[in-house]
Amino acid sequence: MKDRRRLSVHSVLPGFLFAFTLFVFAPVDLYFATADELWFSPVALAPWLLAFATVAFVTITFLSCVLPQKFSIAFRAGVYACSFLMWLQGNVLVTNYGTLDGSEIDWSVYRLGGILNALLWVAVIVLFIFLMFRLKKKFRRIVEIAACILLITQVITLGVLLIQYKGVQPEEDRFLSRKNELTVSAEKNVLVFVPDTFDGYLMTQMLEKYPEETAEMLPDFTFYPDTVAGAARTKYAIPFILTGDTNREEQSYMEYLVKGFETSPLIRELEKGKYSTGFYTYKQYIDMSRDDAIDNVDTGVPEVSSGYGLTKQFMKMVALRYAPSLLVPVHWMYTGDFERWKSTDNKVAYSLNDAVIYHRLTSLGLTASAEKPCFRFYHLVGAHGPYVLDRDLNNVTDGNGTEEEQALGTLKIISEYMEQLKKLGVYDQTTVIVLADHGYGGHSYMEYCPLLMIKYPGTAHAFEISDIPISYISMAEIMTEALQGELSSLEKWRQTGPRYYYYQNEKDGILDLTEYVIDSPGIGKELKPTGFVYHGDTLHKDRSYVLGTKVYFDSRETAGNYQISGFCANEGYYTWTSGNTSEMLFEIPETSGMLEMILEYGTFFGEQTVNVWVNDRLVDIYYANGDTIEYVTIPEGTVTGKELRVRLELPDACSPAEAGLGEDVRQLALSMQSLVIREAEIE
Repeated sequence: MKDRRRLSVHSVLPGFLFAFTLFVFAPVDLYFATADELWFSPVALAPWLLAFATVAFVTITFLSCVLPQKFSIAFRAGVYACSFLMWLQGNVLVTNYGTLDGSEIDWSVYRLGGILNALLWVAVIVLFIFLMFRLKKKFRRIVEIAACILLITQVITLGVLLIQYKGVQPEEDRFLSRKNELTVSAEKNVLVFVPDTFDGYLMTQMLEKYPEETAEMLPDFTFYPDTVAGAARTKYAIPFILTGDTNREEQSYMEYLVKGFETSPLIRELEKGKYSTGFYTYKQYIDMSRDDAIDNVDTGVPEVSSGYGLTKQFMKMVALRYAPSLLVPVHWMYTGDFERWKSTDNKVAYSLNDAVIYHRLTSLGLTASAEKPCFRFYHLVGAHGPYVLDRDLNNVTDGNGTEEEQALGTLKIISEYMEQLKKLGVYDQTTVIVLADHGYGGHSYMEYCPLLMIKYPGTAHAFEISDIPISYISMAEIMTEALQGELSSLEKWRQTGPRYYYYQNEKDGILDLTEYVIDSPGIGKELKPTGFVYHGDTLHKDRSYVLGTKVYFDSRETAGNYQISGFCANEGYYTWTSGNTSEMLFEIPETSGMLEMILEYGTFFGEQTVNVWVNDRLVDIYYANGDTIEYVTIPEGTVTGKELRVRLELPDACSPAEAGLGEDVRQLALSMQSLVIREAEIE
């Protein structure tokens, strides 16, 4: 007899569980987990998520009904298995792949875990199919009950999240528009191109390998290979370029931006109103209150330009968490891509897309219609992964994009811009600065060596290479002098001593800036940590301390909130001090009495001298050797307010490399284990 199956719970439930888990629970759960970093409401995703869910449900249900019976049983078992595995992958077997900043990932590190994960998926799917045939209705009943339990669990979870959700209000937003993007002045121009992650060592290689697309295409430029960036990654790199400093104070990132822009010589020059200005980058790197210095700060209500495009992009992020680990490289993405789908009252915000920028440049062209001298700051994708463009700015969709090809595409944008300046007759009146925000770890350690090239006004020569050591700490001054019409070389900013560099590290949402140093000249020399670590986002830390409380530097890490600088990463049993100075800050009830501090630690490489300062007062000097518990008296009157700042000066700190114990270059002294501050017992 012909198999005539009708719709029933047995054929409907597999598709419903799969569609609900993948297109309802997973995206909504992930949205709420990242809502603070997203500019759009979940309502923008809802129509297309429901459409995707409907298609998945209808397709699976249709196949469950029309496939031959044995194939249908195997198919439904596989769908059930995949649904349970997706939930398990996204909520239990979560792998941390780092920040979604588009950086190249060394997938080989995750290969073994990916293979084991894939074997788990295959084994579970095969087991489900086997048991569905072996135990038949008994196993089907068990699976259907488990499916209902999972659905109920997901519905309850989403209900709790929705109750807690405060919503995104469509308030007027400040953004950086494309205003005057292709407008220059016939009088004078200072143009700054910032190709993201374009390493100076990469440029050196490309000059030899592709002379026609580099040196010959960019005459009149001078390349400075011995350049040290200010900070990385981009969140700190671009503000450093514009201000000459990073966040080394106890303040939030936004407070750092405001203070940095207030003191920046570049912004002070621009606020005079003598220039037509344009900053074409992401707004999070800019103090958006400075519309007195930035002409393209605009306002409007954020809207989604394409619901389908945004939802498709968001589902790539969902796949990173819920798909098998081996498929993660296929779905890897850059969170900055969400900005592509943002428009504001029909006014499009500037978005980093080199192909679009090149198309606009070649199709619309530059105009020399600005009424004032121009300052333009163009942030480009540059050599930043993922590599999706070739040297002609065509999209590469087969996964064969390379760093070199995309970098050549960026240089082609700059070359085209130069050609249009020449046609307008304003080339000689224009200073052009090409500087990457930072380098790339595949070429320079900790990304410290960025591309820096400059075309000075009124010069004509073949492409040149200069050996002047440069630091980005001078870049705001260099751009200011270019605006004032006096920039003709960088000799004035030649660095003769140490150059400092700050690298951003993220752990549990806390951004720390580790300080490094390199001597001048720097070609062939190593970048070394100084031991100082500054917390870039610290105001959310609770530094309140109850006298007598023991805080730990081991895996419990309760001392972490009080650390300011001079500590390495926690190693489970202890935390090493880093460099010659380590600082901690405690907020305590007001007291002027005598206190006692109890320090428990080990020492590195024999005896260590320890100078203990409390609130800038030297309270003790002693020598430690081996595992130690030290009692330090804090004299009466040392603490007169609510702040108790502890500074340990460690002049004997040294690295394992210096001691002949390995290649570790960290400057170590004490392996901190615990600390207590209490009221002193008076005998």
